[in-house]
Amino acid sequence: MKSLTAALVVLFALSLEPSGVRGTCRDHCDRYDTGEGTKPCTTKLTRQGMNYKSCGFLWGSRCEKGSYMYYSQGYKCCRQTCKVNGGWDSWSSWSVYSHCSRTCGKGYQTLVRSRSCRRPSPKNGGRDCSGQNTERSTHKSCFIRPCKVDGHWSAWNSWSYAGSCSVSCGKGMRTQTRTRTCNNPSPSYGGKTCSGGNTKSRDVTCIRSPCSRDGMWSSWSKWVKDGKCSVTCGEGVRKHARTRSCNNPVPNNGGKYCVGSRKEITLKQCTERVCPLEDPLQCKQKTCSMYGNCKCAFGFYGDGFTCKGSRGKKFLLLFMETISDLQSEVSSNRSTEIHVAALDPSNIKLQSSSENLRSLPFSRGKSVSTGASTLKIPISFRTTDFKTEKKAILLESTNPVSVFSLNHDGYSSDSTLILPVERLGTKYIVGSTDPYSSRDKAHKSQVAVAALQDNTVVTIKLKMKSNTSLYYRNKRYFSGNKMTVNLNMFGSFQLSHQTDLTGTLVDANRPVAVFAGNRCNKLQRFGYCSHLIEQLPPITDLDSKFIVPPSLETSGTRVRIVSPRKTRVLFYLNSGKREKVMQPGMSHDAEFHGDHSVYIQADGPIMVLSFAVRMGRGGQGDPYMSIVPGLNQYLSQYYILVPTGYTKNFLSVILKAEAKSKLLIDGKPISGKSIISEIKVTAWREGHVVLVLQVSPGGHRLETTDGSRFGLMVHGQSDGDNYGYAANIVKLS
Repeated sequence: MKSLTAALVVLFALSLEPSGVRGTCRDHCDRYDTGEGTKPCTTKLTRQGMNYKSCGFLWGSRCEKGSYMYYSQGYKCCRQTCKVNGGWDSWSSWSVYSHCSRTCGKGYQTLVRSRSCRRPSPKNGGRDCSGQNTERSTHKSCFIRPCKVDGHWSAWNSWSYAGSCSVSCGKGMRTQTRTRTCNNPSPSYGGKTCSGGNTKSRDVTCIRSPCSRDGMWSSWSKWVKDGKCSVTCGEGVRKHARTRSCNNPVPNNGGKYCVGSRKEITLKQCTERVCPLEDPLQCKQKTCSMYGNCKCAFGFYGDGFTCKGSRGKKFLLLFMETISDLQSEVSSNRSTEIHVAALDPSNIKLQSSSENLRSLPFSRGKSVSTGASTLKIPISFRTTDFKTEKKAILLESTNPVSVFSLNHDGYSSDSTLILPVERLGTKYIVGSTDPYSSRDKAHKSQVAVAALQDNTVVTIKLKMKSNTSLYYRNKRYFSGNKMTVNLNMFGSFQLSHQTDLTGTLVDANRPVAVFAGNRCNKLQRFGYCSHLIEQLPPITDLDSKFIVPPSLETSGTRVRIVSPRKTRVLFYLNSGKREKVMQPGMSHDAEFHGDHSVYIQADGPIMVLSFAVRMGRGGQGDPYMSIVPGLNQYLSQYYILVPTGYTKNFLSVILKAEAKSKLLIDGKPISGKSIISEIKVTAWREGHVVLVLQVSPGGHRLETTDGSRFGLMVHGQSDGDNYGYAANIVKLS
């Protein structure tokens, strides 16, 4: 019974083959293209049943004895995966010809065919197909267009001479050149030409016959006394001389002798013994003795020992450059004029450098009578920017005169008082205006210097906007840099800039005349630009107290204060006070309008400039520039000149209130009809009055009967033009 049961179990197990397995149950892959296969495997089999036994009568019936669970191990077929190595399918047909392998020149075209690794595709880690999946075949050449060929230089040719030697004698230079050609290869089919030049040049030395040599001066000797002191007691002047020799080198081979004088004379102060108090000598004009009772000539102020003023016998001047883009119809109005006011008949003579002397009128002298005289100067004497020229003019008179110059560019003009040479100095600070447009060359700020002696070294310390510069002799200069210029007798130098040069310092080793202003500037958007110019006083002649008169019939007056050193400045206007601490080279501007005056007080010397501002679109007169005289520059006598050509001319007189009745003009008390404006000013605890008088052109004599000192300014206007100048800017006390 047990054996039968086991046999049934085995048969049952064999009949339990898992579903989905195909093929015989062998350990291999049945399909190599898909990677499917079978393999024999074992499994755990169970069988549950009931046990029975015979029971009853004669054991004829079955009775249930109990259940049972039978366990056994059987066999079956299991599924497995196999590696499938890839295989190539057939090659495709050859393609059409490809594009040419090159866009220019000779290339080739190819045919292409391909195959795929999918018969079968690799699976289950099988190997990929070996070999290439693409095959190319070169069949024919192709040519689309010629390629560009860039040019290259050939080798340089040998050097050859071009031109003759630069000199006809002595050692000079001669130019050599060599060439090359762009043919190695030549550019073709649109290729680039050779870069760089095809010619080179160089200068080589050439020798000619010896040259004649002009003589040159040696250095000047030291100054030595040449004669006696001009006085026997007190302070006077004595001639000092120095010499030089024409031996550096000596002229030879027919060369010229040195040009100029071998001897130079100057005047230096000399002091003799103290003069006795008794039996005083008669004092001579400007050479007073130490007696302390000198009397000065008309127009001079003295302290008993010396006489000072703006009148004199020698004057050094120049004319600055003006706008040059003038229309032909106004070119006839362009003029440069010297105006002379003489109390006594005099002989006037003009001098300049030898190369300009022929074009300078009155070089042999001109007699002028009492009154006003005008000397017209060629406009070629105007200076040029950044050029060392010899355009300075020396005016000499046999008797003391007053001199001012007028520079007219065809549209506008301005004037300036000219100082006598004995009032020139070596240190100056520049006053100008900020150009209305930095892009317009006509508005440039200007400075010019004139020298009276040879070997004058001028150092200019520039003051400009910090982000600007200028060039001189291929060197760039910024604000704060120093520029050095060497001038000889009648030498002149002018510089300009598109920003304000105010605060620039001029320092020379010998006395020079310095002029400043603008080529042509305007102070507001109305009107046109106007030439601005003033001769500047040396720093030693600057004052500290000023009363500024108004510019009548204009929209206002602009005042500019310039300080050479740190100074505290008080500015009084309409009972109000402003205070400003000014640093060296600094300037400060203020404007006032209408029938008012201002007064200014400083702890140290300052320069005060006054500018008229045009009324408006329909107003007359464009800007003019004038230095305001300080209280210590006031005289008690003036002889001034009012030019012709202007519709209105004015005198601004500043004096103490009690001296108004003592004022004479041309020997007569002032007429009420001539007073255009009268402004009362209380300054320094004293009453002052500012009178604006309308006068006619010509010479005018002003004086006070009690010797009271007063300030005087001259100005005038016409349609579109103004002028103005101070009658004295020499510090007297």
